[in-house]
Amino acid sequence: MENIVELFERLAKEREEGLKVNPRYDIDKLADDNGEIRIYFNSKVEYEMYLDGKGVIGSTERFLDTDVFCNVHKDRIEKLTDGRTLAHIAALSSNDDV
Repeated sequence: MENIVELFERLAKEREEGLKVNPRYDIDKLADDNGEIRIYFNSKVEYEMYLDGKGVIGSTERFLDTDVFCNVHKDRIEKLTDGRTLAHIAALSSNDDV
């Protein structure tokens, strides 16, 4: 049975190997069976910007009780930063469906 240090080392190694094969490894790993990730927005304004198809930054973690959340498809997320916490959500082009 592995101890906690060995577990974290194994998970870090799996992540590094996964990122070598697929740069979107973190995003794919967080997505559910439908390919969606729960994203929290700091305000209703940011949530409305997301609904309008504009680029915004959300979070994979809830920080405040007032955070608004919704499921965002993984293809709309450009990247995760700050330890997979901040989700950079791309703006939709005029060709994309809202």
